[in-house]
Amino acid sequence: MRHQSLLAGAALAVVSMLAAGAVQAQEAEPTTITWKGAPELKWGEFTFKPRGRVYFDYVDQDVDRATGLDFGASESRIRTARLGFQGSWADQWSWVAEASIANGEANWEDLLLEYSPTDNTAITLGNFKSLSLENLTSSRYTTFMERGPFNDLIDAGRVMTLAARTGGDNWSIAGGVHGDSINDSSSGGDEQRGVFVRAHLAPIVTDDMKLHIGAWARDRDRGDDSAFRYRVRNNTNYGDRYTDAGSSPLGAGESDTAIGLEAAAVWRSFSVQGEWATVDADLTGGGEAGADAYYVFASFFPTGEQRKYDAGSGEFGRVSIREPVTKGGMGAVELAVRYDAADLTEFAGVATAGEYSAVTVGATWYPFPYVRFLANYTDAENKAQVAASDVDVQTLQVRAQFDF
Repeated sequence: MRHQSLLAGAALAVVSMLAAGAVQAQEAEPTTITWKGAPELKWGEFTFKPRGRVYFDYVDQDVDRATGLDFGASESRIRTARLGFQGSWADQWSWVAEASIANGEANWEDLLLEYSPTDNTAITLGNFKSLSLENLTSSRYTTFMERGPFNDLIDAGRVMTLAARTGGDNWSIAGGVHGDSINDSSSGGDEQRGVFVRAHLAPIVTDDMKLHIGAWARDRDRGDDSAFRYRVRNNTNYGDRYTDAGSSPLGAGESDTAIGLEAAAVWRSFSVQGEWATVDADLTGGGEAGADAYYVFASFFPTGEQRKYDAGSGEFGRVSIREPVTKGGMGAVELAVRYDAADLTEFAGVATAGEYSAVTVGATWYPFPYVRFLANYTDAENKAQVAASDVDVQTLQVRAQFDF
């Protein structure tokens, strides 16, 4: 039996005990209900709230190949559908259990239990993310519809993790160990394992201006899992990957080390954000290869809002709308432009392990909290090590999004 199954069982057992305690507390305490995007029930020191999100997307994509047939495709789809619950006990314990539903299958997303003995200290056990400013920003709040090739390359999704965090009002440092995703159904053998650390500092935090700097590092080994793959999409999770080191021994990783840098600045309604990362891989066929990726974007709210930044955690959150349509206003509007780049050319001998670059423009309308309408257009170039494999991709995406 894999280790993550034991960790998941322990987390679920503790959540169950907290829920049982809440039921007992309910018998002695009156229940109060407040609205926080969905009803939150509170009795005594216990809280319980449903949570979820649904993203409806339309995607239209044109693919231009240097050789071979060009083609276009379009699709209407549910990009994301999640349902779960969250709660707390006293000021120290909190938990989240959320699952996604796609193609008739359910998978865990966040499944975690957290103990916070102080405001700036926490120990967290469960299935969750640990690295990168944009990766840690919920998709409910990201400026663009997708996180881009930077996030694809670092491959820092939700995995079973034991992490500890400490910090202050404007800084934090976190580290821990991780294994596979809780959704990995493999049995026997050794699971993926790794160690990581992330730190951030917000040297300027005022009403008008916020400045964020951060860094992280991760070292991991695949164990008996499939080899690590290094590839990127075209700023969308729709369609094929055309910049790809492949799964052959020339491009697949036995183990790797990644280092990343983060920076962001907010000045009133204007903001900029960027990250850079490098990944050094030991290949399954012997030898080494590395890959780099970065992005930078700028956004502006002509309606006067400001991106919401938490200086203590070093993360961005939900935008506060000045004049929502529910109060007779027009809501908030955000305009943004982004540049992405990734370089996989050190994977010699793999024709498609080339360079990726793209420009994305986006517009978002926030009519009221918990609802957004987004439109993104991306013009991407995939330059392969063999010119005949070059591919240009233009993608238009629109989304109707709500969460609770």
